[in-house]
Amino acid sequence: MRLMAAALTHRGRVREDNEDSAFADAWDRLAVVCDGMGGHAGGQVASELAVEVISSGLRRLRGPDWADEDKVIESVKNAVFGANDHILSRARVDSALSDMGTTVVLCAFMPDRVITANVGDSRIYRVSAGSIAQISEDHSLVAERVRAGLLDPDSEEARLLSNIVTRALGMDHVTVDMTIENLLPGDTYLLCSDGLHDLVESEDMLAIVTRADTLERACVELVDTALRRGGHDNITVALMRAVEDPPA
Repeated sequence: MRLMAAALTHRGRVREDNEDSAFADAWDRLAVVCDGMGGHAGGQVASELAVEVISSGLRRLRGPDWADEDKVIESVKNAVFGANDHILSRARVDSALSDMGTTVVLCAFMPDRVITANVGDSRIYRVSAGSIAQISEDHSLVAERVRAGLLDPDSEEARLLSNIVTRALGMDHVTVDMTIENLLPGDTYLLCSDGLHDLVESEDMLAIVTRADTLERACVELVDTALRRGGHDNITVALMRAVEDPPA
């Protein structure tokens, strides 16, 4: 199988700056989306730094390495924890960045599997065989209370608490959720910040990704849909698709 990739980020209709960052590259077998926090300067620095450190770390994998599951998993862990260390170090030497942090979701593509990692409330979805499923679990106060049966996700309280994440890079202690997914021809992985998934339902994502003739067009339509529905936050999406190699 070969990979196809596309990504798009937009500051939205309300915010003056864009604190999201994204990376998607078929050659590097990697997609990353980060949603920065801590004010414009801090959020932008944190998300850009995370994307840079993670993508640089995983570029060290050579061709045969990508068939070694243990090596890919270890490389993903090291890249995420390395990004956290870089963010903490940068914040310690620059008081203006002391509160910065970022969410991160990433997918690293082996020949027949996908290694995912998640910290925060950005999301990973898998589009496969005409259906869509959320792969990541939100690390947010609302999500944790909803899972515990303590909060109605449609309540006013949920709306007021919606911006509180319980995990992010930039914290002293970070726990990373990881999954190992089988990869089939036609599978598409969608990574996005909350600026997209807060406004675009998963079934709408499925319809857009399924009907678009290219991944680039799907990215544009996803962002445009979020903009039409208010665009109250930065909006970022990355798409990676596995396609079967043509017969020789």
